[in-house]
Amino acid sequence: MNNQPKIEAYKSFYQQAKDYYNAGDISAARDAFLKAAELANDISVHATSYDVKMEYHKLAVKIVEFVKKECVHKKTVTEAVPETDGAESKPVFKPQEKSSDDTKITFADVAGLDDVKEQIRFKVLSPMQRPELAEKYKIKAGGKILLYGPPGTGKTFIARAIAGEVDAEFFAVNCQDLISKYMGDSSKQLDSLFTEAEKHDKAIIFFDEFDSVASKRGDGTSGVDAEMARFVATFLTKVDGFKPSANKMLLLIAATNRPWALDSAMLRGGRFDTQIYVGVPDQAAREFLVHKVLDGIDRDEEVDLSKLAWALEGYGGGDVTAICERIKLEPYKREVSTGQPQKITRDDCNKILTNSRNVITQEELEKFTAYRNGTYNGD
Repeated sequence: MNNQPKIEAYKSFYQQAKDYYNAGDISAARDAFLKAAELANDISVHATSYDVKMEYHKLAVKIVEFVKKECVHKKTVTEAVPETDGAESKPVFKPQEKSSDDTKITFADVAGLDDVKEQIRFKVLSPMQRPELAEKYKIKAGGKILLYGPPGTGKTFIARAIAGEVDAEFFAVNCQDLISKYMGDSSKQLDSLFTEAEKHDKAIIFFDEFDSVASKRGDGTSGVDAEMARFVATFLTKVDGFKPSANKMLLLIAATNRPWALDSAMLRGGRFDTQIYVGVPDQAAREFLVHKVLDGIDRDEEVDLSKLAWALEGYGGGDVTAICERIKLEPYKREVSTGQPQKITRDDCNKILTNSRNVITQEELEKFTAYRNGTYNGD
C-alpha cells in the first residue's frame, strides 16, 4: 500500500497543529494534533516496513501524550514531536542519559525469555556481582554478544536491561548511522565511538541492525564494496584489540534480524561467538506485557486481558506493546472529544486487532529454527 499521500497529510496536519498552538488556538490545535496522530497510527498499521511501522506508531503516541499534557494552556511548541522530513544528522557518540531508580530498565521489566536472561547473567552479570569467583576461574566481565531473532522481539530492550542491571553507560548505535557516503569516514566514526566508550569504567556499546555493516563482503574493489570491506576490517581490528580488564567492563552487544547474512569473520571464536536467540514471547510473557500497558486503565468487564494476550500469539514483544498502546488510545480519543469518562471496550480491542498485521511470519520463524539447528542453507 502506498502510504505517501497519508504521510503528506500527516505532515500537513502536524504543521497546522503547531501553527494553531503557537497562535494560542488550543482547541483547533488539539483537533489538528489528534488528526495527525490518527494518520500516523494509520500509516503504522498499513506499513510494510517494520521500521516505518514503529516510527509512526511512536509518533502517534507522542502526539497524543503531548495533547494530554500540553493542550490545556498556552505553551510554545518546540520539538514537541520528532519531525519526519527525512533530514539526516551526523551521529554524536555520547552515552545515553541514565534513568532514575524509578524508571531504570532491568531484567524485572523483561517479559519471559528466561533462557536468554540466564545466559546473560553468567556471561555478564555474575562476573560483575561476584568478582572473587570470576577471578578464581579467570573470567573477565564484559565481552561480545550477538542477539538475533525476528524483528520486535525485544533485543534492544534486553540490551538496555543489561545496562540497567550493572549501572553501565549505554551507547546505542544504529549501524546505518555508521555508514558514510564519504570514503573512509565510517572507520573514523568507529574510532571515535570506541575512544569515547573506553573512557568509562563500565560501558555497553549496542550495535543495532548489525547486518547493515557486518554482512558478507562482496568482491568489488571500488565504491561501496571497497568501503564496506575497509569498514569491516577496521571493525574487526577494534573487536580483536578490545580485551576486558580487571577494573573495567566494556561489553559489545550486536543485534540482527538476519544472522545468516553476517560475515563469518564476525562470528568466529573471540569475536561475536556468543550467539543468543531472542524469540517471540509465550503466553505468560504476553500477559505480562498486556498488563504492563493496560493495568490501571478502566475497562469493561467483558475485556479479558488473558484472552487479549492469547489473541496476540506469534507477535513480537514490541508489537504486543504497540497494539496495547493503540487500544488504550481509543477511549482516550473519545474522552478528549466528548469530555466524558470512557473505558476500554471489547470493540476497541477487536478494532485494533483487526487492523494489525503481524510482521513475523511462520516462514521467518522456520528460518530461525534452521539457523539455530545449523541446517540453514540460504537466505
